[in-house]
Amino acid sequence: MTKWLSRSTGNRKRAVLCSLGFAGLSLALAVPLLLPTATPSLRLSAGPDATRRHAVAVYLCEQAARNELSIELTANAGSEKCLELLKTNQLDAAIVSSGVVMPGDDDIMVLGALQLEAIHLLVRKDIAQASSLIEGIRGRRINLGEHGSTERLVAHEFLRFARLKIPDGAEPGDVSTTEFGKAELIDRARLILRADGEQKQRLIQELPDGLLVLATMPSQVVQLLVEAAGYEIVPLPAARAFLLDNLQQSDPNKTVLQREFLERTSIPSQSYFAKRDFPDRDCETVGVRLLVVARSDVSARSVRALMKTIFEGEFARRILPKSPRDLATSYAVHPAAVAYLDRDKPLIVNDLLDWLSNGLSILGAFCAGALALYSLLLRRRGRRPSDYLLEIRKIDHEVIESETHLPARSKLNELVKRMDQRLLSLRRELIEDLCEGRIKGDQVVSNILVLLKDTRRDLATLDQEARVPGEPLPTSDHATRKNAA
Repeated sequence: MTKWLSRSTGNRKRAVLCSLGFAGLSLALAVPLLLPTATPSLRLSAGPDATRRHAVAVYLCEQAARNELSIELTANAGSEKCLELLKTNQLDAAIVSSGVVMPGDDDIMVLGALQLEAIHLLVRKDIAQASSLIEGIRGRRINLGEHGSTERLVAHEFLRFARLKIPDGAEPGDVSTTEFGKAELIDRARLILRADGEQKQRLIQELPDGLLVLATMPSQVVQLLVEAAGYEIVPLPAARAFLLDNLQQSDPNKTVLQREFLERTSIPSQSYFAKRDFPDRDCETVGVRLLVVARSDVSARSVRALMKTIFEGEFARRILPKSPRDLATSYAVHPAAVAYLDRDKPLIVNDLLDWLSNGLSILGAFCAGALALYSLLLRRRGRRPSDYLLEIRKIDHEVIESETHLPARSKLNELVKRMDQRLLSLRRELIEDLCEGRIKGDQVVSNILVLLKDTRRDLATLDQEARVPGEPLPTSDHATRKNAA
């Protein structure tokens, strides 16, 4: 009895301990569900501030807050700098220029595309009036932009395309260069607008003679530079040839601008206004699409909230973003972006569509082969008109031979019946071939039917002659006609 009681007590203790263990496990699993989840956050940059690209990024941050996404926005030199910060995990996402490719950027993936930035070519008035713009630039000061900006990559590519050498260390070039960034250009333009007299002229002369500004229209930088220094906006020389010549040498060890990802565009006339509307004509140029990119290890929750901000609501209505599937880029699409784009599709739909596509392709190939085989067999099975004419001729020949070598009336009766059955079979086969479309042509069918009718009439005549008793078997008109033939 004592042993039984001790065993029962041990069982109760083990049961209590198991119950407490399961209760603790349930509580540990339930606590994360009951506690409020932290707001996802991202570190984002769109390049230099005081630009329209940065203004779009600010607007994106404001709209993201409505989707419970916190974005920390910072400024830097441009796309190349953004990609460097992404690679070193100092940024989670960025707005960069399409076509800017950096070595070792496999962990950077695209989420979507925003507006198209146009290359504005600004030159002094005397250069704009020169017979050749390239020769007008030669020997002048050209702004390359600051290090890390897309403008610098574009300026290098364009000058190399125009066969204008850039100074390299102690070696002189065909042009002299400056390295003003957009923020500095804006400050200098505003300073010129506030100055007057000799100070204003001196400040204007300190600016470069020509510069490339990559910006979404209308650009604040372009507006201020034209107002302050009287620059002219001119078409980019040989813009189409510049895009077509996309087999340029690229160094795998440094950041390059791949021209195949650039686009044709134009700056419409009267896009800007100062004392007058400018430019005075449409200016053909090159466009660079803005891409929203992120590191591959960014949480799916953060990417989903950012995708929702970009492609839904007020931001999508104003900016008109493009799906990453609608344009070619040098980056793969982020898996979380793919999940967002396919959010309205059942999980089985994609696999089912792939299965149906493959199945229909196989079925189409099988049906084509089966149809070709059926057509071949149908042609081999069907009779040609010449086959019917040859068969009728053979029957006529047998009748003639039988009249010559088989004088007995009983033999002739059997022959007539047999030949008549063959003619009836030919007529049935003719009707079948006609219905199946294996024989066409009303005149051809009519000729065959007439011959069949004539041959049957001749057989009927022979049959009647064979039934008259006590008379020798005469040679029929049928045999006479055939012998004559």
